Amino acid sequence: MFGPYIQVLRRPGAARFSAAGMLARMQMSMAGLGAVMLLSAERGSFAVAGTVSSIYALSGAAISPQISRLIDIRGQRSVVPKQLFLHVPAIAAIVFVAVATELTWPIFVLAFVAGASQPIIGPLVRTRWSTMLKGDPALRTAFAWESLIDEAVFIIGPPLATVLALQLFPAAALILATSLLIIGTLLLLTQHSTEPIPSGRSMARGGRPAILLPGVAGVTAIFALMGGIFGAFEVTTVAFAKEAGHSGIAGLLLALYAFGSLLAGLIFGVAKIKASLLRQFGFSIAVLAVVTLPMPFLPNVWFVGAGLMLAGVACSPALISGMSLIERIVPAHRLTETMSWTGSGMAVGIAMATPLAGIVIDNSGASDAYWVTSGCAVGAFVVSLLVLRSLRRSIAGVTQLEADEAAGQSVISELMPAMVTPARELLTK
Repeated sequence: MFGPYIQVLRRPGAARFSAAGMLARMQMSMAGLGAVMLLSAERGSFAVAGTVSSIYALSGAAISPQISRLIDIRGQRSVVPKQLFLHVPAIAAIVFVAVATELTWPIFVLAFVAGASQPIIGPLVRTRWSTMLKGDPALRTAFAWESLIDEAVFIIGPPLATVLALQLFPAAALILATSLLIIGTLLLLTQHSTEPIPSGRSMARGGRPAILLPGVAGVTAIFALMGGIFGAFEVTTVAFAKEAGHSGIAGLLLALYAFGSLLAGLIFGVAKIKASLLRQFGFSIAVLAVVTLPMPFLPNVWFVGAGLMLAGVACSPALISGMSLIERIVPAHRLTETMSWTGSGMAVGIAMATPLAGIVIDNSGASDAYWVTSGCAVGAFVVSLLVLRSLRRSIAGVTQLEADEAAGQSVISELMPAMVTPARELLTK
């Protein structure tokens, strides 16, 4: 099972940039929780902490695609260091204001700056894979590997952040998360040989935002609803376990979801599937809707654990095939921006579904809050049906473009000898 993963990681530079990306992505699983731990301790208010986390997430969702477009144009080494130059001082200022003052409003402003300047590491790594494996079936395995890393990061990060904040000092998790981001990002940027070639300004003139490219808005909407699934089931599962008198196993229940997702991603990434990417994506979304629909009716924590594991099994193939589909339908010089749009969609979904589930929990209980999870999954399936025709046209257009390029190369290869031979004879005479 691990053979295909080992093969792609043996490509020159692949293991190094993937490892650097993993180190940098530890931050995304620790920063939000670290901020909550810091502000709940220093301000005594989860409302303030939740507001700061939402501002951070939504500002990143709004701004990161625009910055990612600059990365496509100018290159990773040109843009990402400037993001760090803004992001790191903003995080340091949040810690200082929270610990050394009684002010709260500056933290909201700083959270906006920190979120807007947050380097989005996932697209930076995946575009390197896309450049390295363009047209190679192993690209799906590489994307599966990165999805497995995402899952591992979110398994390791939150418990680590909790232990640091509780056992050392409230700001410890946020400080370590930012340090890992700095180290991992700098290690990634020093690997020049695998960095995608910048498209240059000439490719961007007159270009529309990637969200308006055929098929991209539909996939982004599906990813937003999938983000809603994640945001809703996490807070709902914690509340369900508490209502059932088993608060201590909330982490175990969420770990079952992560285990199911890891297992499915591991198998899906190396499986030889004949179905098209579009069918794989659509089928995965349909299965996700089916397995999450019964969640509001599950009677106890053990059934919820089984349901979450099934949801994880369905979710990982949907994410992997969705990213592979994006890589297929957009030009290579717009890939970083496009992948940032899907990430922004997920962030918006999480930011909107989490408080919505919290409201339902407060008013009707945790079981009813699982309707938010199920509703998002069913909504993702409905959207996938609505955008099916658009995605088919996008894939057909890319296929035709590739065929035209191949035909052009064939004509050139046939004409070259006919042009070179007379030239040689002329020079000889």
